[in-house]
Amino acid sequence: MANVEEVAQRLLKALNEHQGHDREGATVEPGDQEAGGAGLRMGSPLYRAAIWWLLDMGALIPDEGANKQRRNTVGAQHRGFMFKITPHGLDMLRET
Repeated sequence: MANVEEVAQRLLKALNEHQGHDREGATVEPGDQEAGGAGLRMGSPLYRAAIWWLLDMGALIPDEGANKQRRNTVGAQHRGFMFKITPHGLDMLRET
């Protein structure tokens, strides 16, 4: 089984490359492209563990405003959560 920390860091890197672009507080939404770039499948136990690891480490935080707004849109139940990349998350990316 893959190391959760390793795949989480790959997921963070993919989120930054595809959506965050090194911007502190950038809102990102993990999708198939980012998960695949990290060698994960959306919704898999390892994917969920990677997201929780990133949240626990403070690399990502939920984007409460975007998630609240999304809950009120058509088709929201078919989408994932949105997060913000924290300054700590950017520091983690620079260290790798």
